[in-house]
Amino acid sequence: MNRTLALIFILPLTAFALNEWHIQSDGFKTKPSTQQFVASYKAEADQIAPQPIVNLTAPLNQLSNRAHDYLYKQGRLPDQLANTAFSEFDLDTLKTLQPGDHFILVIDEYLSYTVEISNIIEASNGDRSVFGKVNDHAKAGHQAVMTLTENTLQGQFDAGKQSYKFQSHGEYGWVTKL
Repeated sequence: MNRTLALIFILPLTAFALNEWHIQSDGFKTKPSTQQFVASYKAEADQIAPQPIVNLTAPLNQLSNRAHDYLYKQGRLPDQLANTAFSEFDLDTLKTLQPGDHFILVIDEYLSYTVEISNIIEASNGDRSVFGKVNDHAKAGHQAVMTLTENTLQGQFDAGKQSYKFQSHGEYGWVTKL
């Protein structure tokens, strides 16, 4: 029985003492590894590159007197000139936007709106219908829609109690308060 008690108490105490001695003598300190870690990835063909979300900090249109002059010479001025601002539109950027992207639409020199694209429908002829949500200054979301053909843009949106229509012939167009 004395042997049994000795084994029950002495062996664990000895193991504990040896462990403490090993810890105190820096036996468990980690040493820097010189081995480089290599992560294994799937083949590039199996991976789908994430598409970046476009958050334009520059507006999609810029106010422009050249737009007025061009549209006047072409005979394409809007029916209503009051509350109308003439703009140059970036149609190439519009053609690259995807759902989830944001862009800024300038109304006049004091007012602009941010539009978040929610859906895009592409026709077989290349025309794009873009649907989005206007984040106006009252933080309320309103719907926006625009159609982009090869060389024209037409759209409309509501922002609070105001409605706006925009149109371009090539890069030159206008934004009108309805």
